[in-house]
Amino acid sequence: MHVSSAHINVKPCYGVKRRCVLSSHLSHFNVCTGYPPDVAHDIFEGIVPVGLAHCLNHFISKKYFTLVSLNESILKFPYKWADKSNRPHAIPRTFMLKKTIGGNAHENWSLLRFLPFLVGQLVPPNEPAWQVILDLKDIVELVVAPVHTAQSLAFLEARICDHRCRLQKVFPGIKLIPKHHFVEHYPQMIRFFGPLVSLWTMRFEAKHSFFKQVVRHTRCFKHILLSLAVKHQFMMAYYLESNTTKKSSLTVSAVSTVSVDILHQDVQKVLKLKYPDITHVQLTKTASVHGVTYRGGMIVACGSTCGLPDFAEVVQMVVVEGSLSFIVKEFGAWYREHFRAFELCPTSQVSLIQLGALVDQYPLADYWIAGYRMVTLKRFIHIQG
Repeated sequence: MHVSSAHINVKPCYGVKRRCVLSSHLSHFNVCTGYPPDVAHDIFEGIVPVGLAHCLNHFISKKYFTLVSLNESILKFPYKWADKSNRPHAIPRTFMLKKTIGGNAHENWSLLRFLPFLVGQLVPPNEPAWQVILDLKDIVELVVAPVHTAQSLAFLEARICDHRCRLQKVFPGIKLIPKHHFVEHYPQMIRFFGPLVSLWTMRFEAKHSFFKQVVRHTRCFKHILLSLAVKHQFMMAYYLESNTTKKSSLTVSAVSTVSVDILHQDVQKVLKLKYPDITHVQLTKTASVHGVTYRGGMIVACGSTCGLPDFAEVVQMVVVEGSLSFIVKEFGAWYREHFRAFELCPTSQVSLIQLGALVDQYPLADYWIAGYRMVTLKRFIHIQG
């Protein structure tokens, strides 16, 4: 119909109607390659809720668990630290009528991360639909990675292909949405733009939350755009004139100064090797660096063995000459495919690790699942060497 109307009508009525204004004024801009995709809408509010809806309905129909028991597990799971604020929502009863579980990007991301912990032990390892979820989890971890290599992009390409083929095989009647096709171009888009997580709309959503709060508090819609602009200028003026812009990148709380001699011998050796004349250090249980908060009990990735990350538990943090280091208990780690998580095996090794030596800057939380202490990654970790 559109093709036939194009021959009859002189003026375009569908599709592209005019030349992009950016192409007219920017010599290096191309309309086909100049717009990076948005991970939040394509994946976390696109293929993830759709894929989870089909898989969860499949599991429930096979009586691995019920919707009620799943929602109870979601609500009662002992989330820690940042996971508490981004905990997944309960699955609505009408999710299969809509063919999506709904939810916002952070909730769906968390649900996909924690689903192996919530129901993994109830689903058989050879269940094809479970492999669909695990493939989707791998894709998410790769897409939100801050660093990519030729190998990681090739792996992402393979995982996307595997996921689509397996999804159509397990659910022959599924109707793929356009975002399934968009995601297939992600490896090439990463080559064009770099890590897509740096270009997603989450920061715009966070900025937009300020304006939503202003509207709720003022309760007046007369000249609302002017009100929003004025309030925003007041906020920016406050932050520019306050001392918050001059703060150090490192902030700590509840600091105590102790002698180096009372620390663990392994920690003393490392400290005196780097700071030969040091006699006292500052200890803290909470520290924040560039907005990332570290606390005692958190898990950090601090090295690698045979291509897999090594993990350690933060016991305390040491501040020496304005730099942050961690006193940690090291773990051995085994990768469990069925949970897409690492089982942590405690060791007697205590060591000191500098912030810059971490494989990934973001701390993790460990959970006891089926008698095992496990940790799941939020994003793919690039290991040097």
